[in-house]
Amino acid sequence: MGAIAGETGGDKPFMRTVQIAPRLDYSRLQPAKPALTALRAEIETLKAQNPRVEAYITGDPALRADELASVADGIEISFLISFLSVGALLFICFRSLPLTLVTLASLVISIVLTAAFAAFFVGKLNLVSVAFTVLMVGLGIDYAVHLLLHAQERRAEGLEAAAALRAATDDVGAGLLLACATTALGFLAFVPTAFDGIAQLGLIAGAGVVIALFVSLTFIPAAIGVFGVKARAGAVRRAGVDRFAQAKTGVAVATVIAGTLSLFLLPQSRFDADPMSLRDPKSPSVEGFNLLFDDPETSPYRVTRLVASETEAAASAATARELQTVRSTRTLLNFIPEDQDEKLDLISYSAGALAFALDAAPDKSAAPSADAGARALKARLESAYDATSPAGRLAVALGAALESPEGFAAIENNIFAYWPALISRLKDQLGADHVGIDTLPDNIKRRYLSADGQWRVDILPAADGRDPKALAAFVKSVEEVFPDIGGGAVQSQRSGETIARAMVEASLIAFAVITVFLFLLLRRVEDVLLMLFPLTLATSLTIAAGVAFNIPFNYANVIVLPLLLGIGVDSGIHLVMRERRTEDDGVATRRAVLFAALTTIASFGSLTLSSHRGTASMGALLSIAIGFTLLCTLIVLPVALRLVRRKN
Repeated sequence: MGAIAGETGGDKPFMRTVQIAPRLDYSRLQPAKPALTALRAEIETLKAQNPRVEAYITGDPALRADELASVADGIEISFLISFLSVGALLFICFRSLPLTLVTLASLVISIVLTAAFAAFFVGKLNLVSVAFTVLMVGLGIDYAVHLLLHAQERRAEGLEAAAALRAATDDVGAGLLLACATTALGFLAFVPTAFDGIAQLGLIAGAGVVIALFVSLTFIPAAIGVFGVKARAGAVRRAGVDRFAQAKTGVAVATVIAGTLSLFLLPQSRFDADPMSLRDPKSPSVEGFNLLFDDPETSPYRVTRLVASETEAAASAATARELQTVRSTRTLLNFIPEDQDEKLDLISYSAGALAFALDAAPDKSAAPSADAGARALKARLESAYDATSPAGRLAVALGAALESPEGFAAIENNIFAYWPALISRLKDQLGADHVGIDTLPDNIKRRYLSADGQWRVDILPAADGRDPKALAAFVKSVEEVFPDIGGGAVQSQRSGETIARAMVEASLIAFAVITVFLFLLLRRVEDVLLMLFPLTLATSLTIAAGVAFNIPFNYANVIVLPLLLGIGVDSGIHLVMRERRTEDDGVATRRAVLFAALTTIASFGSLTLSSHRGTASMGALLSIAIGFTLLCTLIVLPVALRLVRRKN
């Protein structure tokens, strides 16, 4: 009708959307894979016939398939990098290849046993819980590091390997058990929450740290006894790394001041509820999804209301359009044209002149050849227009095309490739008749009118739905008028609220349980406060860093705070218990704390290489959190211990 009425059909008439409902096979890891494979084959055929056509497959099944692929690929690469980097750090720590290999072997055993636990008790993993493999690389060797470094310290005193191991177990056994319990409790705090992703991860990782401690206390002594691996005397007191662990009062004071100032940034922390912000922006499904925002009428972030009648649907749409946050609405009534009689009269008037021309057989007997016509057009343009004008530039282009027969044939084909389809479509439009609900195609009616008479009303936002604040304002304004709305925009908001609440609940549960647990075992408020002080300081600094570096909390990195509470207290436990037990300089303990943190950072940091932005943000925020924990434990806590010792 644009050829008759002079309409352009919109700003981007070249973009078309086709809605397809795939048949999902839930017996597969990727339920939509057969449908997606068939669609991609059709697209390749289409592109072969029409090279200028670009097609994308998007929507929830395609997005989930690409997301699963990016997470799986990223986890494999992250695991390899973290394993190699952890191995290098272990060699620097022990200065012994046999001890490094034994520790790595214990790590592999811990991961295998944890995977077996997950398979037996959980059964299946999700996009969050699959990260347990990388987490175990960072957490599974901490106990081995503490045990073997203290064994080296005992070897430096002249003890044999077996006696050194027994003495090391006596030195750090209580601390290892306490640290394992607090870490497991930190993970298990995820389980009561409503977010299945972190609940699964909490259960698997909580069991994993217990398994890692069991392997460290059984396999490592047995391996050293069987294979004759000896700890090297004197390896503990090496300069360089140990200097870092010396308490610096000035740095400690600066850290405490920074932690105090970070409290002002805590209210600015936010939760990003948009799942699209986690996915790989270069994946085809995400590129196609973002193209939908080019046309406000195809925005995928919309809300939906179901009503019982045509009258209610029309009234709901009219009420929604009155809201400032609403751009338009969509119901089945939108597919029925208005003023049909006037439009049909116009079509009937135009059909009289066009129908004969469209049905006439083409007569090319007197027409010049395409080559001769192009040369005549070129000559006419050159004589009538300046070379710098658009018509002159067209003449130059025609001259270049005529020099290449293949290029000219391609241009002719591109110009007239769609001519038969245009003629056929125009004929159909000239035969238009009255349109009613009963005459609409079944696929449209099924989308907006259910078999039991429920009418669907889609409400589209006026602003870009990718703006979190604009989307929240849109959902809130519509929900105030229609509390019974649903749809992707509402689901995104509600799931974000649920997961943010789950993060807060898990953090509070972890902090409360760990505090009570420490007090029941130690029965000394002073010791408990000393263990928790660097933890709370690191937590505040981590949240502030997330605000400063624009790393909001999301579906993947919500585990950071509860995880920080679980593993962040471990270093404080080891230092406080060592100070209370021996009151010496604790070189082996500080060195063990340092390398345990470095291996954890190396493991978690490898997640930042993932193409899945959620996994990458989890790795970045976890690395920042452990880095602050290391700073607060090795710098701030020793100063606090020294002050408490002077007071006592």
